Amino acid sequence: MKLHSESARMFEVDEEVEKAKKVAFGLLGRRAYTRQEILGKLRGRQFRRRAIEQTVQTLERLGLIDDRAFARRFVEERMRLRPMGRQMLARELKVRGIAEETVQQVLDEALEGVDPGGVALDLLRSRQERYRGLERQKALSRMYGFLGRRGFEARIAREAAEQIWAELEEETPCAG
Repeated sequence: MKLHSESARMFEVDEEVEKAKKVAFGLLGRRAYTRQEILGKLRGRQFRRRAIEQTVQTLERLGLIDDRAFARRFVEERMRLRPMGRQMLARELKVRGIAEETVQQVLDEALEGVDPGGVALDLLRSRQERYRGLERQKALSRMYGFLGRRGFEARIAREAAEQIWAELEEETPCAG
């Protein structure tokens, strides 16, 4: 029995698409990637647009690329291993190609119930030995800078630094 040429085409394999899928599966076997990151990796390997699009569609259909899930895991892991403020989390997600709307929704969900001031205080407490013995302004400046680089709002950084400085002063015995 002979298949019609149209039916036969349904079963043809596009070698370039298969190569692109193999590359993508290899990448995803090492770590999670966003849609934008996979697109960039495949473009960098000089695959044609059609092969890239088909590959990404397949990966999304299989649930191997899911920007919302990626963002959720990313935020949870960052807050556990290297806590930071909302601004820095948002920046890091956007750099990875996550859409602004998704970034904001995930951050709202993931940071619900998280006290940024408490996180900032915990970070500074874990580093307070670095500030002991410094003059007040120098210590506060370093604390502000550290929290600013971690994406905390200026008000939160200022309040946390002032509190840590007060705690350090309480520990220091008065001369006399």
